Order: sequence, then C-alpha cells, then structure tokens
Amino acid sequence: METVRNILSYLGIDSAGIGDFITVLVQVLLMIVVGIAIYWIAKKWLAKLIIKLAGKTATTWDDLMFDQRFFASLGLLIAPLVIELFLFTRLPEDWTYFALLDKIIKIWITLALIFMVSAVLDGMNRIYETYPMARHRPLKVFIQVFKIFLYCAGFIVVISLLLNKSPETLLVGMGAFAAVLMLVFKDAILGFVAGVQLIANKMVRIGDWIVMPECNADGEVQEINLTTVKVQNWDKTISTIPTYKLVSESFTNWRGMWEAGGRRIKRSVNIDIHSIHYLTREEIEELKKSSLLKSYMEQKEKELADYNADRGIVLDEKRMTNIGTFREYMEAWLSANPDINLGLTHMVRQLQPGPTGVPLEIYCFSARQTWVDYERVQADIFDHVFAVLPLFGLRAYEYAGREMA
Repeated sequence: METVRNILSYLGIDSAGIGDFITVLVQVLLMIVVGIAIYWIAKKWLAKLIIKLAGKTATTWDDLMFDQRFFASLGLLIAPLVIELFLFTRLPEDWTYFALLDKIIKIWITLALIFMVSAVLDGMNRIYETYPMARHRPLKVFIQVFKIFLYCAGFIVVISLLLNKSPETLLVGMGAFAAVLMLVFKDAILGFVAGVQLIANKMVRIGDWIVMPECNADGEVQEINLTTVKVQNWDKTISTIPTYKLVSESFTNWRGMWEAGGRRIKRSVNIDIHSIHYLTREEIEELKKSSLLKSYMEQKEKELADYNADRGIVLDEKRMTNIGTFREYMEAWLSANPDINLGLTHMVRQLQPGPTGVPLEIYCFSARQTWVDYERVQADIFDHVFAVLPLFGLRAYEYAGREMA
C-alpha cells in the first residue's frame, strides 16, 4: 500500500483521493475498451452487413462506395464520438489529465474525419471510373489535389490543438514558410498543373497508346494521377512517367490512328535492277488475262500506240515495263483488298535506287488496327508480293544470291 501511495505521490495525486483516482482510472479504461469495441464492430460486423446489403441492390454505386477502408475509417470516427458524448463528459473537469485527454480525443476525431472523407472521395472516384467519360476526363487528379488541401487543413487543426493556438494564427505564421512548402510540394504542384493541361487539351486519356522512349514507355495508359502517369507496356511491364514530363517533353500518342480507322503500313521490297525490262508481246498477252490488269493494259496499249505512231525508231518509243505494270497491279490489288482502308492514302511507289536495287514501297492503311490482325494483314500483302514477282519477270534483291553467283 505504501508503494501505491509513493507512486501516486510521484504522479502528483494526493493519496487521500485514491478512491477518486481509481474511479477515474476505471472510466478511462472503460473508454479505451469501448473505443476498441466500436472500432472492431464497425470494421468487421457492420462492414460485412452493409456490403452484403449493398450486393443485393440493383445499383452498383453502393458496391463501389463501401469497402474495408471506408468502414475502418468509420470505426475510427464513431469510437471517439461515443467516448466524447457518453463517457468523457462524466470525468471530473478538475482532473489533472482532463485537458490532455480532451486534446487526444479532439485530435482523434479530426484525423478520423480526414480518413473518412478520404475514403468517401476514393469511393466516388471508383463510381466515376465506371462511366465512359472517365476515360476522357479522369477525376483522380482533382481528388488528389483536394486530398492535399484536406491533409494540410487537418495538419493545421492538429497543430493548433497541440499548441492551444487558433488555426488563423497558424495560417498567418505559415506564410513565412510558403517558399519551403512550394519546394517540398514542387512535384505535386507541377503534376497538378500538368494534369489540368493534359485533361483540358485532351493530350492523354486512359486507354491511349503512347510511346515515350526516354522513359521506356510504349504501351497503354492505365492511370493518370497527380504526380505520375502509369503506362502498361506491351511486354506487361509498368512504366511510371512524371505527369509534368508529358507537357514539357515530346511523346507519341497513337489515338489518332484508332480515330482515323486505319493503321499505317509502310514497307518496301528491293527489286533486282537486272530483272527490269520491257514487256514482250507474249508477256503482255499473258498479263492481260488478269482481271485487275486488263482494263489498264488495254488503255495503256492505246495510249502507247498513239504516241509511237510518229516515232521512227524504237529508241524514241514508249513501252510498258514489267516493274511499272507490277506497280499498277499492286495498286489494283490493294484497292480490291477488304483489309485496306481505302478512305486513307494508299499507293505503290519507287524510292531512290541504291546498291541493293530499286526499293518498291507499299504505303497504305490497314483497316484492322489491333496488333495481331495488323501484322497478319501486312504479312499477307508481302507474301503475295514475293509470290507474284516472278510472274512479272522480276526478282527481289538478296545478298546471298549475289555471293553465290
């Protein structure tokens, strides 16, 4: 008993009031137990009940709004409110630690309220993301900015409670630290400004395919938030790009390809120059059997006959070449191909000849835009090119053939 009196004396409590101390101690312990019990009930039992009820409703917004984090925040908020209203009011105000306990309860309520509002904002964002407009105008950037202001306001309130100062006084004093705060939150400020520009100018949307080599990004935009843009690359890795970099540096957005309805094919095959020649009469008659070439060759023969009528020697005449006829054939073949978007530019052209022959380039747009289908369309075109070249007396240039010769 003497030891208890010594401990009470050390704490500044008169041993004569040991009964009152025990009463207060029991009430404080009761508050702790009640707070833990309320938090546990809200987080576990109430969460299961409401989530189960939400799952039975016809709407989906309640399923997205309520999650475990929401109920954990709710439990943290209810517990101090119950303690404040029903138990804390029974403590004697002249108790030595009454003011300290009062501060703890108020700080608890403030922090719990911040977590609660943050959980509600996250739920609202999950609901918003289910609508199609969320891909074009994501709300997460603005929610994160609001959270920053919310956390700053909560920080000021907590400091004011600890120092017994009004929030207005702290705000005035914090003006001197504005430069420091701007330095600390530099990325957040730059990210916010960049995020607003990205959304307002529709530079990037959720689901866009972007390429930014300096950031090792080549894939689909998964998330746009206050400080970063997350891109899932085609190899399933994730690249994280600072939001402000998408405004200050260049990148490629392939959204225009999807909106235009075609994906460009631009590939060439090198023709061996030694295989290029004038068409003989036999070759002309054979090629005229093609439905894709018949009208072209008949019209061309008439034009050449009119032009060559007054020419005295073969050197001055115009004649059809196998490479020129092949170009016309491929133009007609592409026009008849249902996998080519004819509303966009399509042509077969010659490029600058070089040591490896004459590049014959096919430039068109595939109507199939997904990667696998696009590659198939492109491969089908050049499979046909390589197979049909010998019918025009043409050869593709290859180094191996030259070395063997």
